[in-house]
Amino acid sequence: MGASDWHYTVAYQPDVKAALQQLRRDVYDRGEYYRQPADNDLAMTEDEFRARLDSRGENDGLNDAIVEDWLERKNLPVPSDPDTLLAAQPHSGTHSIIDIANGVSDHPRFGTVSALTDEELREAFGTTAPHSSQVQEWIRSGLSTRDKWVGTYVISYRNGEPDYIHFSGYSGD
Repeated sequence: MGASDWHYTVAYQPDVKAALQQLRRDVYDRGEYYRQPADNDLAMTEDEFRARLDSRGENDGLNDAIVEDWLERKNLPVPSDPDTLLAAQPHSGTHSIIDIANGVSDHPRFGTVSALTDEELREAFGTTAPHSSQVQEWIRSGLSTRDKWVGTYVISYRNGEPDYIHFSGYSGD
C-alpha cells in the first residue's frame, strides 16, 4: 500500500502534547484512518484453521509457523481507542496522526512529532513566527515531510500571538 501523508491544524494551546493526544482521539472518533480489512480466518478455531493447511507443510515446520502467525494475529487487541487501534495493526499503521504514539520530542524521532528549529523556521518561512497561510502552503508543497513515522509541528501566528498548531507527516505501510 505504501505510506500516506497527513496534516492537521488545531487551535493553539500551550500544551502541544495535550493537543496531539486530543487530535489523535478526535481522528479515531471520526474514523479518519486506515483500517485493515477483516480477516475471516481469525473467526475460526485453531483446529479449523489447521484443517485448512496443506499437509505437505507438516514435516518442515511450515504449518507451525503459519499457525504461530495466525495465533499472533488472533491475539491482537480489539480497537477501542487510538493506541489499541495502532496495536491491532502494527505492520500497516493507520496512515494518520494516530501513528504518532510516542508524543512530542525535542528532536525528530520515530513515532513522535517535533518542532522545527528557529533556523529551520527562518529557512522555510523567513521568520520564526509564520502566518497560518505560510505553514499550510509549506505543508502542501511537501517540504514538511521528515522520515516516515516522524512528524513535524509548527505553531503559526496572527498579530504576533500563537494562533494554530499544524501537524504533518507520513506513515503507514
